[in-house]
Amino acid sequence: MYDLKTVQTAQKLVLHDSLHTYKVKNSRSNIAGQVMETPTKKGAIALFSSKDSMQKAHGVVITSFEALDAIADRMTHWTPNTFSWLGYTQNRSSVRGHREANLAQINTLVVDIDFADVQERDAREQEVLGAVTVADLFIPTMILRTTKGFHIYYVFDQPMFLRKTRGQFPVLKAAQKMSSFVRQWIQKRVAGVDVGCNNFGIFRIPRQDNLVFFDAHMLVQVSALMKWSQYYAAQVPVTKPDKRQVISLVPDEGRQVDQAWFKALLKVTTVKSGQGLARHNTVLTLALAMYQSKISQQRARDVLDVFNSNLHDPLADREVVQCVRDAYSGNYRGAALSYVQGLLDQWVPNFSGKVVAGIGWHKFAKPRAERQYSHAHEWRNDVLALINRMGGSAASVAMSTRQIQAELGISPASLNRVMKQLQATSQLKRVQRGNQPTLLTTVTMLFKSAMVSRQAQSQAWTGYLTTLMPTVSKNVYEPTVGTLTEIQAVSGDSEPPWGMETRRRTG
Repeated sequence: MYDLKTVQTAQKLVLHDSLHTYKVKNSRSNIAGQVMETPTKKGAIALFSSKDSMQKAHGVVITSFEALDAIADRMTHWTPNTFSWLGYTQNRSSVRGHREANLAQINTLVVDIDFADVQERDAREQEVLGAVTVADLFIPTMILRTTKGFHIYYVFDQPMFLRKTRGQFPVLKAAQKMSSFVRQWIQKRVAGVDVGCNNFGIFRIPRQDNLVFFDAHMLVQVSALMKWSQYYAAQVPVTKPDKRQVISLVPDEGRQVDQAWFKALLKVTTVKSGQGLARHNTVLTLALAMYQSKISQQRARDVLDVFNSNLHDPLADREVVQCVRDAYSGNYRGAALSYVQGLLDQWVPNFSGKVVAGIGWHKFAKPRAERQYSHAHEWRNDVLALINRMGGSAASVAMSTRQIQAELGISPASLNRVMKQLQATSQLKRVQRGNQPTLLTTVTMLFKSAMVSRQAQSQAWTGYLTTLMPTVSKNVYEPTVGTLTEIQAVSGDSEPPWGMETRRRTG
């Protein structure tokens, strides 16, 4: 268990000096004789005393670290990213203003992993620890244990400040894409990732009773994450019109309700709560498909009422109504590919049809099993996965190239090329030991070893990881000349990004 001082350090590290030090009014610390704060504009965050209060937006708005220290130990949730302003409704019953367009700065990405119950959470903890070092490059700054899962915090080395450019928020758009890619990466390695929750919404606040891991040195460098996101996006198969399909509609008129995935999801009765893409996101995705297909809102409610009634563990009727209302709000174009694929993986694992999400018909690259040759990035993933598996919770593992070749069936030339690439990108470190097998170390192995030994903040750990992490610029990341191009490369064009819906958080 971490002490109170460490917990307060973790809270302040996340917020990046975005609040005042003292309360603006009624401060007990800012006594006479102390230096008054400069009038620099700061932001606001909201805190909530329970999950029920969070869902009803019954919270407390604070603008200073003094206020945070005074009440944090009685709170369960907070907004770790800072807003320009927050206020209360007229009767002061609810917090208002916590919407993405009102963010002042983005301090952290948080991944929510949920399981069916506390027993499954505890049984799969080691699996989670092996999956949260993204691409063997980005280590969590801290991990919080929740009621049935974990909140994984990747705190930025410097905040991403939001600025409106030609009516758009390019920084927000880029951060949304990066958050989506991080979640997708982890989702492929461990079940239970909620890829549908609000990217920068409300999450658990670090406390003494839930902080599992914290290392103030392990900050995610925004420039490095942005470069990785561009690389990761390039690995997604490029979609092209499938000329072999015989259809009477032009691509922009393709109805999602006529596609196989929609019909498959509509038949599922086993969707549960609290497991990644669960009931709420399933209903919302189906509603979005009906909106895209120009089905009437009343008809969508009728269809989803039947779907919900057939579930073994149905949603409350008011939540179904809210999902339909959200889908038909005009903020979205239809169901997104990432959500559709995630729902199928979770609830229809034997689905064999084509996933045609988005607008129109698409074909995708052949599965690896149907190809004679593997791509370089596939071999790199295989090698890292093998080393991490063989290493377990040790900081390094002795493995020869012959062992790796035998395990993976990779040629010597291909393995040599892959090993050099992994070393060049800081994903792997090799220590030669003469005639003995080489010692191999990955960031994932070091992280798991530190978790087991509870010595993550030791000098050796920090120094060793520093040699593995990429070197990037230390400039504050905001859309100035020379950085806007990079932001747009991640965020895409000026139109609202397809598939980047902001969903109401329920987990």
